[in-house]
Amino acid sequence: MAIYDMNMILEWAKVFPENMDMGDENSPQAHVRQLAKNGGQYIVNAYFTSEDDIYKLIGDGLQEEVLGNPRIIEGNPSYGVGKFMKLKRKQNDVKTFTKKNGEEFTRDFGGAPNIVDLRAGVENKSRWSFEDEGPLGNGTLARVQFEVYGNGSGVRLMNIGVLELVEYESAVPEVEQWAEVG
Repeated sequence: MAIYDMNMILEWAKVFPENMDMGDENSPQAHVRQLAKNGGQYIVNAYFTSEDDIYKLIGDGLQEEVLGNPRIIEGNPSYGVGKFMKLKRKQNDVKTFTKKNGEEFTRDFGGAPNIVDLRAGVENKSRWSFEDEGPLGNGTLARVQFEVYGNGSGVRLMNIGVLELVEYESAVPEVEQWAEVG
């Protein structure tokens, strides 16, 4: 298991309990139903800011394809180098392991990632407040920490440090109140 810490540009950041992807138990897609059953997930498209970061991950053993899908995805060319990885973290992710002596133990790899405000520098960091500061908008620059595990096939989001915030803009326009006609 290797841990990486990279400057990345965020897109579609659903990384707070208030905006996480909850899935849908009535979806025709099995993976979306399973997501709802397991309590949802935190997910973000994390764009690389350097091709060297991509080469390092691949050189260190990151599998370039998982289940026939590319790990590094071509995306919005105006974000970093235009390539991203989907970084996820399940809400509930309890795994059972067996020690060498045969004793079983569990570890929970789930829950919300830590989100901190680094805009005033590391020495002045503070925990991000969704209520006070809101969600992270597309184009936000952040220091992203994630781990690669399982012979390079698994990737799990760990922490996000916001360096430069882009204000969140809702994709749904506000609806004007219509006066009653009568």
